[in-house]
Amino acid sequence: MLNDQYVCVCGSGWKVIPVGGFIPEEIVENIRLRADIVQIISDYVTLQKKGRNYMGHCPFHQESDPSFTVTPDKQIFYCFGCHAGGNVFKFIMLQHNLSFPEAVKMLGEKVGIAVPDGYSPQVRERLRREEKAWKINNLAKDFFQSILLQHSEAAAAREYIHGRGINANIIKDFGLGYAPASWDTLMKFMQSKGIGVSDLLKVGLVVSGDRGVYDRFRSRLMFPIADARGRVVGFGGRVLGDGLPKYLNTAETDFFSKGKILYGLDRARQAIREMRYVVITEGYMDTIAAHQYGMANTVASLGTSLTKEHGRLLMNYTREVIIAYDADAAGVAAAVRGLDILQELGCRVRVLSLPEGKDPDEFLRARGLDQWKRQVENATPLVEFKIQRALAKYNNGPLARDAVLEEVLPALAAMPGELEKNEAIRLVAARLFTSYHVVAEQLQKFSNSNRKKTTKPDKIAKIKHNINNKRIANDFGKKAEYGLIRFILEDNKVIDLVAGALPGNFFQDDFCREVYAKIIDAYNRSYAHTSSVVLDHLDEEYQKKLSAMLIEPVPGENPELIVKGYINAIKKRQLLEHRRQLQDALAGAEKAGDYNEIIRILQEIGFTDQTLKGGEMLQ
Repeated sequence: MLNDQYVCVCGSGWKVIPVGGFIPEEIVENIRLRADIVQIISDYVTLQKKGRNYMGHCPFHQESDPSFTVTPDKQIFYCFGCHAGGNVFKFIMLQHNLSFPEAVKMLGEKVGIAVPDGYSPQVRERLRREEKAWKINNLAKDFFQSILLQHSEAAAAREYIHGRGINANIIKDFGLGYAPASWDTLMKFMQSKGIGVSDLLKVGLVVSGDRGVYDRFRSRLMFPIADARGRVVGFGGRVLGDGLPKYLNTAETDFFSKGKILYGLDRARQAIREMRYVVITEGYMDTIAAHQYGMANTVASLGTSLTKEHGRLLMNYTREVIIAYDADAAGVAAAVRGLDILQELGCRVRVLSLPEGKDPDEFLRARGLDQWKRQVENATPLVEFKIQRALAKYNNGPLARDAVLEEVLPALAAMPGELEKNEAIRLVAARLFTSYHVVAEQLQKFSNSNRKKTTKPDKIAKIKHNINNKRIANDFGKKAEYGLIRFILEDNKVIDLVAGALPGNFFQDDFCREVYAKIIDAYNRSYAHTSSVVLDHLDEEYQKKLSAMLIEPVPGENPELIVKGYINAIKKRQLLEHRRQLQDALAGAEKAGDYNEIIRILQEIGFTDQTLKGGEMLQ
């Protein structure tokens, strides 16, 4: 999207020029042609083919039924729920909160096309800071690993890792390291590399306290934490002795937030997509052990409760989630909080409760991969898990049934699928020794009392969409304008027919007028995907509007006849407007007593009326 960062310059060469630089349009177009939108979006959304389009759950809002549509023919996407729409660049902008040039550069990297630096000063400065933070953290990762592998001080850490069954390949793959006991070893190393204390403070590798500035991590086994793209954004450190805290993470910074990062996701993404489910553990070692044993679809939540940001991150790859937290009380409580959040987002959640109080790392080492897979297959569905907890909590007392039902109803109400919900109702009824109808009735009462007075967002979107269509349909001139835009974008050959019959930019509707101007410009430059190119040059509102229009099927079985009908409708409207102007001119001539002008105008009105009466105006 160009917006305020770009101006279009026509002349010897058309370029997209952001403040402080430019990206040549030919590079943008080459990336557009190489970056297939279905393939790109499939990295984030599970898509299913429906006719000529692909459907999936929208990654930009919560929804129970898929309303996110991708149209490969036009290289666009649109969501009927939240109205997000645009081309492949717009999707990357929304998904990663990027500017247009950042999205172009990211897609360029994906498809192997180099993009020159064309960012605004503000964006360039932000990218510079982020890039510097990643480089500093990566250098720290290498430093910690060299200490672990080579220094005698790390002997206890190497012994610990060996005792946990972690092999050399995993140590290297996950970048494990060791932070020395000294208060300033890392700081001095970084300073020797030209990195100042202020930069180390910004990324959280050193802290300022009573002792002055010193290393944050000391005498700890180090776990580099990367974002989904594999860039090191922070660290976790485990103490090997009796010190506290047992685990210490990088403090919240501009570059690191535990609530937005899942440990191991950069290595697990592809496996999650292939296996169609994710296992979430509580700690680093659980995830590392799972990967070593071949369960690469495993991530960790950094010892914190799952957040909505975690859930949305996972939903880019799957909606099937298994939580495998430690079996102690704290682990179970954390699992419940995560379950509620994930289900609210529309995930299908199960809980893996390991026997004998073992955590996943211990279980894998003791029982092996086959037993682990069996436990995963038998993971407890959300409702069953909550029933078990509630029954244990109320100890089957006289009021247990009502109390258990009260705790389970929110989970039932949040289930998206009717079939799944009916099965869960039967399960609850069986566990509480009551009938299906009793549980269903209580669920209905609960749903009614908690239902919001407003209509669901997805339904609101569809209602508004229908209202807008009716408004356009009631104004045939406007309907003709929107229809012509639709057919032009479906088939560029229609442009010649329309431009020949209706010279200039004849559109009265502001949206159609602007889109038509962009279409003509793109057409004259022979771009392959006119719709996608036009979207780059529209503001947010018009992008959504055009995306919604293009997702709809082309009306009628005879496009050529319909286009001619639209052209005639526009011509008729132009003649009616011309006749109204003649009537105004006639009134003026009569008032001035200009009889010659009166006769001329009456003759022209007569000719106009005859043309209107003839009906067929298309030459």
